[in-house]
Amino acid sequence: MLSKVLLGQFWKAHRGTLIVLGVLVVLNLMLYGALEQLLVPQVVEQENLFIRRQSEVRQILRNQEGISKTPEHLFVLAQKDLAGFQEAIPEYQDFTALIEELVLLSSRAGLALTQISYNSERVKEVDLLRFGLSFNLAGDYAQIKRFIHSLEQSTRLITISTISLQSADQGSVSLRLQLATYFRPERVAS
Repeated sequence: MLSKVLLGQFWKAHRGTLIVLGVLVVLNLMLYGALEQLLVPQVVEQENLFIRRQSEVRQILRNQEGISKTPEHLFVLAQKDLAGFQEAIPEYQDFTALIEELVLLSSRAGLALTQISYNSERVKEVDLLRFGLSFNLAGDYAQIKRFIHSLEQSTRLITISTISLQSADQGSVSLRLQLATYFRPERVAS
C-alpha cells in the first residue's frame, strides 16, 4: 500500500516529465523499427554490391598482372631497359665532348673552369668505364646555382658525388665538385 501511495505522489509531482519520457521512448521504438525495416536492408544491399565490385576489380587486376608479370615477359622488359640504358651511355671517344660541355656550361653560368682532374676505372660486371671528375669553380651564389642546374639538366648520365661550397672574397663562393659518369669502352676490331 505504501508503494501505491509513493507512486501516486511521484506521478503527481513529475507527471509532465514522465509523459515526455514516455513519448520519447515510444518515438525511439518507432524510429528503431523504421530503421530496421527500411534503411538497414538498403545498407546491407549496398555493402554487398560494394564487396562484389571490389572482388571483380581485384580479379581484373590479378588477370592483368598474370599477363604482364610472367618471368619471360619481365625478362624481355629488362632486356629492353638494359639496351636503352646501354644506348644512352656514350662511347669512350666522347669523353672530350663531356669536357667541352662542362666548360661551355660553366661559361654560360659566368664561371671560369680552369682545371679538371679525372680518373677512370673499368666496371667489369657491366663492361663500362667509370670516370670520376673533380674541378673547382668560383663566382657568386646565383652563378653556382645556375651551373649546377644546367649540369642536372644535361642529357648525359652524370652523378654529382660531392659538392663543397666555401665562402670567398666579397660575396663570392668557391665550389668544389666531384662528378661520376660512364662510357662504353673502345671496341677492338677483330
